[in-house]
Parts: sequence; structure tokens; C-alpha cells
Amino acid sequence: VMVAASGFTIPGSVETFLHILSDSASPCALVSLGLFLATSRSEMPSNNDNEKRVAWVLTFTKLAIQPLLVAVLAFWVFDMDRTLAMMAVLLAALPTGTGPFMLAEFYQRDAYITAQTIMFSTVISLLTLTVLLNML
Repeated sequence: VMVAASGFTIPGSVETFLHILSDSASPCALVSLGLFLATSRSEMPSNNDNEKRVAWVLTFTKLAIQPLLVAVLAFWVFDMDRTLAMMAVLLAALPTGTGPFMLAEFYQRDAYITAQTIMFSTVISLLTLTVLLNML
């Protein structure tokens, strides 16, 4: 932001490096998530049904409640343009990304629930996004 505000330009080599670095962030996060899920369960904390239940509740909230809330706000509360409102609902209906997993790992919280939520929401979003796109 400071470079852009100052009017200076970044040298081409630095800009290329930053572009390559930013392009690698998502694949690295996905590989990290995959490795975490592939780890044998014996190395992880105790497995109980509560973890799965929490992951399913988070998945339902992300794929059903959040898009519904955004639809109510976008179409009726803020009276947005129809195209922008549809885009907002569609973005809200996307599956959980890898950001919460990376934060859970960084702060040494229970990343297994987060990883399950990402996996469940990604698989189920194939169906929910198809239905939503047909509705919109």
C-alpha cells in the first residue's frame, strides 16, 4: 500500500517474485491440509462423535445458513442490485476455505474439526452450488 501510495514502482524482478510467492499460497495450504488429513488417527487427539457433530454443524451453517442470511440481507434489507446480490449469495455459499485451518494450526487449536469441515463442505458444495446456480 505504501509503495502504491508513494508513486514508486517495484522493480520487475521483485514484482515477479511476489507474484510467484502469492500464487503458491493456496497450493501449499491445500497440501498441508491433505497431509494433516492423511495423518493416521492414532497420532491425533481422541476421536469422538462430538468432533464429527461439530464439523457437520459448521458445514451446515456455512452451506445453508450463511447463504440464506446473505440472501435476506442482500435482497431485502440493503436492496442491492439483483446481479450484485446474486454474486454475494453465491460467494457466501462457497465451501470453507483453508484459512481457518491455517489459523487453527498456527494457534495450536483443534485443527481436525476445521479440516473435517473443509472436507465436508467442499464435497457437499458440489450439490448445493449446483442447486443454487439453477435457482439464481
